[in-house]
Amino acid sequence: MGRFWPASRERGGFGSRPAASNSLGKVVLTRYTDTPMIRENQVGAYLGPAAGLQRRWRLEAAGPNFDVLANDGARVILGKCSRLPDDEDPGRGRYGIDFHRALPPFTGDSGFTCDWGEGPIPVNAQTYAQFLPRTIRFRQFTANMAFAAATVEAYAAKRRVYEAFYRQVYDAKEPLVVAVPHCGPVYRPADDYHPFPESEIDAWTARVAVRLQAPWGGAARRLLLSLHSTDYFGALLDIGDFGLPANRVLPALAARLNEEFNRELAALTPAYREHILNYTHQRLAWKQQRWGTLHPEALAHLSTASQFEVKILDGFARDFLRDGERFTFAGLCRGLEAYWAAGRQAQVTVNGVFSGRKTAKLLNLAANLRQAGLATAVQVEISRFLARQAPELAAAMISRLLEFLAWKLP
Repeated sequence: MGRFWPASRERGGFGSRPAASNSLGKVVLTRYTDTPMIRENQVGAYLGPAAGLQRRWRLEAAGPNFDVLANDGARVILGKCSRLPDDEDPGRGRYGIDFHRALPPFTGDSGFTCDWGEGPIPVNAQTYAQFLPRTIRFRQFTANMAFAAATVEAYAAKRRVYEAFYRQVYDAKEPLVVAVPHCGPVYRPADDYHPFPESEIDAWTARVAVRLQAPWGGAARRLLLSLHSTDYFGALLDIGDFGLPANRVLPALAARLNEEFNRELAALTPAYREHILNYTHQRLAWKQQRWGTLHPEALAHLSTASQFEVKILDGFARDFLRDGERFTFAGLCRGLEAYWAAGRQAQVTVNGVFSGRKTAKLLNLAANLRQAGLATAVQVEISRFLARQAPELAAAMISRLLEFLAWKLP
């Protein structure tokens, strides 16, 4: 694929890139041993800047809902507010906003309805708030609406925050814009409607974002990166294409990343396998006990969030199951074990977790990118295991992906 790092680029600046003799050479990761740049809590939520930040970044804006870091190479917007709609503190101006979802109408038709067995209701900010916390279990709300609002005043306040976040994204002038929408802490206590509230944090992503390396200069194309983390069963790094035509090159780039970082990824694989299988078994056991079923049709009226997760797991397990084992706890667990044993696990994938295509439509992404002068956008889902255990590796892989895109877009 030719030369990727511009010959004129100086070492340092926006991070220090990993050294490599050529595009498929051994990658030597740069470990950051200096003063931490950010503060995190024990579950990986971003709390704010630390003493070492000023060495590589300027803190351009700070508030209860997001912070903005910048330098000559990039702008990073770190979402500090919770994506959960009832996890907020209006007195401090901190709201529950999912920045990766559409700005909802306060009342009226959004194009979506929800029916949990009592007849369809319109999906909008007011009904989202009216039926909380029950609505948290249903993806018609959580997968489409940015926030809930019981009053016109609450709606206006949250809309101002939402629009301010996207001004930071689309009005940026830097070559790279990194949006990390959900890396802040969750304060909502666990309950029957959301027993694992801290799972909603894109944990350990801020530490990766501040380690990213600017892979271009001069006339290279400007890019938007949407950065998330996940503990869904799957690859260590999954790239979503947002359905954008410029991203048709991503499968080839994922193959290059798998090859270039093979040694580092292979070293992590045994520990990751143990982590993700144990975690997934625990999640399935809770769902089986809580709902009494793992069948998608039954879950549709109980929790579409659980239904969604079970369908993902079935996609990995079903080739290894006997008749009657699908959507059973024992069957899913056995199938996932067999999937690993069969050696099918790719460590870098494309559209394997979330493609981002629905989000792109909700956010009118293609038109906004054109208006902002951004060549394309990609969504990256990092395994929380990778982000926590090897943030330098995660950052190096993502930076390499961005480098390929910046110089090799058609």
